[in-house]
Amino acid sequence: MRKILFFLLISNFFYAQWSISNADRALLINIYDATDGENWNRTWNLEEDPRNWFGVVVKNGLVAELNLSGNALRGVFPATITSLTKLTKLDLSNNQLTGELAMGVSSLSLLTKLDISNNRLTGDPSAALGGLFNVEDLGLGGNMFTIADANGMLQNFNNLKFLNIADLGLTTVPAKIATFPNLETLILDNNPIVANGYGNLAGLSKLKTLSLSGTNLAQIPTQVSQLTQLTSLDLSNNHLTEQNAAGLASLINLEWLSLESNQLAEVPAQIAQLKNLQNLNLGRNKISGNLAVVAALPNLQQLFLHNNLIEGNFPSLLLGMPKLLMVNLNSNQLSGELPDQLPPITHLSNNRFSKTDLSNYITDFAEQTDFDYSPQRYDDIKTVLAIVGQSAKLEQSLSGDYSFSWFKNLDQKLNTSAEHLSFNSVENPDFATYTAEAYSYGVLGNNILLELSLFREPITLTDALSTSENPELKGISIYPNPTKEFINIINVKTKIEKIVIYDLSGKQMLTENSAKINVSKLPSGVYLLSLKTDSGVKSFKFIKQ
Repeated sequence: MRKILFFLLISNFFYAQWSISNADRALLINIYDATDGENWNRTWNLEEDPRNWFGVVVKNGLVAELNLSGNALRGVFPATITSLTKLTKLDLSNNQLTGELAMGVSSLSLLTKLDISNNRLTGDPSAALGGLFNVEDLGLGGNMFTIADANGMLQNFNNLKFLNIADLGLTTVPAKIATFPNLETLILDNNPIVANGYGNLAGLSKLKTLSLSGTNLAQIPTQVSQLTQLTSLDLSNNHLTEQNAAGLASLINLEWLSLESNQLAEVPAQIAQLKNLQNLNLGRNKISGNLAVVAALPNLQQLFLHNNLIEGNFPSLLLGMPKLLMVNLNSNQLSGELPDQLPPITHLSNNRFSKTDLSNYITDFAEQTDFDYSPQRYDDIKTVLAIVGQSAKLEQSLSGDYSFSWFKNLDQKLNTSAEHLSFNSVENPDFATYTAEAYSYGVLGNNILLELSLFREPITLTDALSTSENPELKGISIYPNPTKEFINIINVKTKIEKIVIYDLSGKQMLTENSAKINVSKLPSGVYLLSLKTDSGVKSFKFIKQ
């Protein structure tokens, strides 16, 4: 009898060493092994109890939640996940999972959250989603699914509060969405929705967050402007102008708004009516004025105006905004003396402020919470003509207390520290685009450190004979300009050796050697295309819409 009791005690001891059953632990280890667990961002120590493993939530001896979002999972996720029948939340988003969604997932009837967005999953997940009647949070977007019937896929979901169906190739908002009375968040990003395809948004009275980034909008749909209860709206990566932004005026409850990467030449006047805005993103447009609209927003805390065309001094209108904590004005054309006391977090890199401008401000306001000022740009884009075998000189305007570096094609560092770049005898490989970095490092008053890089705008060394006398190079042209997706090069008499596209700050954006260049992923703006052929180098400016 004592032996039997001893055996039972030992058996219970080994079972009790884990907070879950050995079978469930083995299943989790199978997931770990199948998805390259050793290379996860946050790995599991398999000698520890599973309740201590990242993303695992154990309740009453059962695995209740598994959250491995953004953890670098790779490969096919095991179908054995269906054995975890008490799962209520499964989040596998933002990984690199492949294959199809396992059919058995439909048996996980207790799930209230399923997020598999932003992976590389394929096939049609509709059948695998069929039995998930209790799901409130569903993320499917950002995969490679081929959906035969979006309404059919969503048919059994009646409790949804959050829905991500981005990147599914939808041309209209599915009719089923109109029947989700509790929907609070809807993400439709990167679907080619047609102009009259938004009708099913009407009536979503509880919708608070709507994301329509990259949906080819040329104007704000009427159905969107009627969603007056919205607090967050993402309209980035579309084709909106200030002339067709009238639909914003009625959205007076908005607290978060993004119009990044559109075609705005000025801040839309309707934004002045959005008095509850706290976060406004107008970056990557063509904005040069009408900033008074922004200054009229009493509750604004974060303002993004990066990658625009704002010139002159720092906009003084922004200094009187009582709640503004952060402003991003990177990559504009600002210059001159900085005003007193900028917002606590200020981003001003990649403008045209001088070392003196920045030194004076940093000395006077050393307590600035976060001041991003390096690098800056100087001089103008320039082309210098040269002839093979003769000398040439590329100049920049700074001198004095700087360390100089020169870069060919903006990323190949040259073995020189001279203020100007000289060629004793130009050779064909020298025809390229260059920039100089003027670097300064020093201690200002009160032991304040200043570290600053200033980059000369691109200067291109071009074959004078090729541009002025060579008929083959003269015949080269590009189209369309402006463009949304592709740049085509008309070039019938020369051989393309290399094409480099730069933004106006001199940053290399992409390289190519084909006569058809896909620029669809470039942000909206003005770019410089440098074309090197066997007959010489030719440069073009183009506008990416």
